[in-house]
Amino acid sequence: MAETIESFVARLKQEGVDAGRTAAEEHLAKARQEADAILADGRARAEKIIADARARADGLQAKARTDLELAARDLVLRLHESLSRAVREILAAGVRQPLSDPKFLGDLLREIVLQYVRADIERTAAIRINVTPEMRERLAEWAMALAHKPELGGTSLDLRGTLADAGFEYQADGANVEVTVESVADALAELVNPALRDVLRKAMTRKK
Repeated sequence: MAETIESFVARLKQEGVDAGRTAAEEHLAKARQEADAILADGRARAEKIIADARARADGLQAKARTDLELAARDLVLRLHESLSRAVREILAAGVRQPLSDPKFLGDLLREIVLQYVRADIERTAAIRINVTPEMRERLAEWAMALAHKPELGGTSLDLRGTLADAGFEYQADGANVEVTVESVADALAELVNPALRDVLRKAMTRKK
């Protein structure tokens, strides 16, 4: 049966519609693929940005924690140094008073000299005692009186004013013993400092 013009036109229209629908579906599918790719890329970029931000935040937090721990350690060290200096100054002040008293110092030196002589009774020797210039003037008569005591035997005393601070040094047979404000305060501070360190350690442990 011969195709009429009407049927031919209708068929062309239908084929055009089908072709247009197919092209539209292809374009839509392609657009969806491109959109999915863009979305996936955007999601990946967003996740990377978030991961980088978290990594930086973790790094900053770790650094802040480390800086804080170091600052706390430095603070404890400075506190310990300040307290140690304060304790040493208190000890030095307490030691300076008796070591600046000529009666106390004279009695102490007399006992030391006599003990040395008794321990070395069969020998004659010279004992050199160093004090401050002021103390030497105040102990001059004491030294002369002690030098003439029979207990000394042949031992001689040499009293000199060479020290800058209260206390004394004595030298005998090459040995040198120093009893000054600084040496006594240092010795006492060594006994105090371990206890001070223990107090600070316990305080920091409780704080943590």
